Amino acid sequence: MEIAAGLAQSIVISMKEIINQELNFINIDGIILASTDDSRIGEHHAGAKRVIETKSDLIVEYDGQYEGTKKGINIPIYSDQHLVGVIGITGNKDEVEKYGKIIKTMTEILVKDAWIKDVSFKKRDNYRILIEELLAPTFDLENIQTLANVLEINLNIPRIVVVGRIKNLSVERNEQIENVMNLLKVILTNDNQTIYNVNGQDIRILFRDNLQESALHYQLNSLIRQAEQQYGLQLYIGVGLVCDKLTGFRTSFERAVTALDWAILNSHNTIEYYSKLDLGMILTDISKNKSDEFIDQILGKLDKKELDEYAEILPIYGTNNGSIYKAADELFIHKNTLQYKLNKLHKVTGYNPRELDDYAILSLAFKLQNILNSR
Repeated sequence: MEIAAGLAQSIVISMKEIINQELNFINIDGIILASTDDSRIGEHHAGAKRVIETKSDLIVEYDGQYEGTKKGINIPIYSDQHLVGVIGITGNKDEVEKYGKIIKTMTEILVKDAWIKDVSFKKRDNYRILIEELLAPTFDLENIQTLANVLEINLNIPRIVVVGRIKNLSVERNEQIENVMNLLKVILTNDNQTIYNVNGQDIRILFRDNLQESALHYQLNSLIRQAEQQYGLQLYIGVGLVCDKLTGFRTSFERAVTALDWAILNSHNTIEYYSKLDLGMILTDISKNKSDEFIDQILGKLDKKELDEYAEILPIYGTNNGSIYKAADELFIHKNTLQYKLNKLHKVTGYNPRELDDYAILSLAFKLQNILNSR
């Protein structure tokens, strides 16, 4: 394991704050990699080279006893039983020798902690690459299999693609993304074959298909609930179809995106399953040009304020099965006010929301309007 100069420098600075002595971190080539005395960085340290050869502490009695040395103590530093460098404490023997053991222990803890973080980051990045490759329109099978083998991921088991979106990332986005990653780690901790990644506002999860739908829904709902309760983040999720071949990942992903789009548009559900979509399966696939043409034909005579107003009124009127009293109550307006607004919508558009066929056309136009606004 090679210690990075930045890590080594942070270690010697941290240690100096504890013992108030000058320190050096020397690499296994005997070169001072970091120091609290900037002038010594890059110098050859013959004393540390001797420590590396003997794997034993070395007391330097006086400056220059070994090439590039000052009096003090030099101690080998290990990580998982591998020698990774030498920590040197400058000063009189009686002053620095008493610090040797504690500085060695603390340095090795910092080195190991940095190594664990580095391994975790590389593993996470490999997961990201693997997921991106699997979900791409085309992929290199050999590269994917090699990466999967490194990560000990079995690509021969059926999987289901789940996609999510964080709707309210703020200026603290990096911290928020890390929070979601940690939630996923906790929720999915017992399944080392389910892989996931968070990239910006986008979440990708490749579940292995061994869960009951209720268990899958519980895990996804837990993610949404905890993200909201702990971090104030609003998540929407779409679930694709099961795929049992590598070539099926892209299709499952596309289906999951369709379900996600519908989840964002449908205020009643934060999780949508492609297998359960009805209108959403069709509406999210209509081209922008066709949508614009249809919306303009049905709603073109409404101004912006009226569009916003009826976009709220019509769904509530529909979910209450055309009941003026219930819809007005939910909208917090008088029933006569609601009747007036519905009559006005009929007059302006030519479509009467109280007639089933006309309501369906109006509802469709507003749904397409919402889809366009979300893209």
